[in-house]
Amino acid sequence: ILPLDGSVAVGVWFFASGVSNVFPTQEITGANIAALLASISGQAQSGGLTDIAGTITAASNQLLGNAVTSNRQVIDISTDGFQTVAGNPTTAAANAVAAGIEQVNGLGVGGGADLGWVPAGSFGITANSFADFQTALERKIKTEIEGIPEPGTVALLGLGLLGLGTVVVRRRRR
Repeated sequence: ILPLDGSVAVGVWFFASGVSNVFPTQEITGANIAALLASISGQAQSGGLTDIAGTITAASNQLLGNAVTSNRQVIDISTDGFQTVAGNPTTAAANAVAAGIEQVNGLGVGGGADLGWVPAGSFGITANSFADFQTALERKIKTEIEGIPEPGTVALLGLGLLGLGTVVVRRRRR
């Protein structure tokens, strides 16, 4: 979320067979950035199922229902798999956009990552492997923030999304 004052708000979800919100969507400040990074680095690779649809729905509901007033709301999903539980990520992404989320973007890692659910007006970027993840994430962040002039926002968004991608992408498909 890009609040109207030029700051950045971030929420973090971890998903496997289910979805859990590990950092509720909030404006990132000096007081809570450590908590954001701890919520990300505290995650362990689950090696389980993949619920992309549930994650999109949970993120959309929280983004649209929180108290942060913003001019842009984006959901970023990083995955190395495809939907393996009940739900349809194409439908979930379309519903999020229809409800007011500007983009539902994806970052896929490896040949097993499915980004076919990314809706029109959004984009997907792939990394060949986890070793290529950082380069792909940097390219994704640059694409998302293109045209946003506030350098402080760019730096903070990059920091928040860099940590976010590291956690979400560490899931493995079985």
